[in-house]
Amino acid sequence: MSSRRAKVYVACQVGGWGLYGLVNILLTLLTVVALSQGAEQLGRRSLWIVAMSLSGGVLTHFARAPLNLRAWVQLPLLRLAPRVLLTSVGLGALQQAVGLFLAYPVLRLYKPEDFSFAFAITGVSFWSVVMLMWLLTWFAVHFVERTRTVERERWQQEVAAQTAELRFLKAQLQPHFLFNCLNSVRALIVEDPVRAQQAVTRLSSLLRHALAARGPETVPLSQELQVVRDYLSLEAIRLDERLRVREDVAPDALDVPVPAMLVQTLVENAIKHGIAQTPEGGEVSLLAHVHEGALLLEVANTAAPLGTPAAPHSNGVGLHNASERLRLLCGAHASLQLDQTHAALTTARVRIPLPS
Repeated sequence: MSSRRAKVYVACQVGGWGLYGLVNILLTLLTVVALSQGAEQLGRRSLWIVAMSLSGGVLTHFARAPLNLRAWVQLPLLRLAPRVLLTSVGLGALQQAVGLFLAYPVLRLYKPEDFSFAFAITGVSFWSVVMLMWLLTWFAVHFVERTRTVERERWQQEVAAQTAELRFLKAQLQPHFLFNCLNSVRALIVEDPVRAQQAVTRLSSLLRHALAARGPETVPLSQELQVVRDYLSLEAIRLDERLRVREDVAPDALDVPVPAMLVQTLVENAIKHGIAQTPEGGEVSLLAHVHEGALLLEVANTAAPLGTPAAPHSNGVGLHNASERLRLLCGAHASLQLDQTHAALTTARVRIPLPS
């Protein structure tokens, strides 16, 4: 039994049986006063009540182990109910036997000729009800505790499953991200070796970030934007004047935590499926501000002309993983939507509720 559980049990035992004894002593006092009985009778009755309270506490305490009450908590109601009823009658009979022994030969509250079976049966019925109340209280406390334990284990399993899923998504996302960067460098090796060297330098910085991303699942938006700028610098070497960037980020949005590599994935998707597929290039705009208790992010890009072939290795892994990680890390109220209603513009909109 854990320390906390033991303290709760002792408090319930002492409090419950102590309250029973106190109430009955007060009732006995009123009865003795009303019937004008002597102080000796009051003392004997009070002593009997105290002894019965102690007997009830001891009896219920030592009955738990042989009865294996903890195993009963897992029983269905139809099997539990008869056991509880029979146990309450059995404990009530034992308690009544102790009471009769104390009332007749020990404290001499009654004379032997006052004994009757009707009196004994009444006592057994009374104590059976008391024991039934004790059992119901015991099972109620342990049922609530068991329910909370099951709920806690369920949440732990869900967290473990989400953690495993996040690691899987990140394991997919990092190679996907690095693969696209390597493709950019490969395209420059023949065309412009000098720029290819510069691209490798940029790529090394991004590699350090990708490896470090195994740590925290979320980072401040300001840190994520630094990675995005490194990535855009790498793409600018390859795309030159075809890539134009516009950034509008409110100061109060910089400290908001976002899933690591979320914005980078959206920008990468905008360039790969938009700017890189357009001969004259286009603009990537990044907007971020806080509104009504949420961070609103927009990554928009000039859309590729209709009929343009899909980008190589376009399997949607990056955007799908970004959406799944956003859901797992930021909850059901977070959202990622891709707006392609305008023929000349594609916009990815992200909403992340602020931490409470």
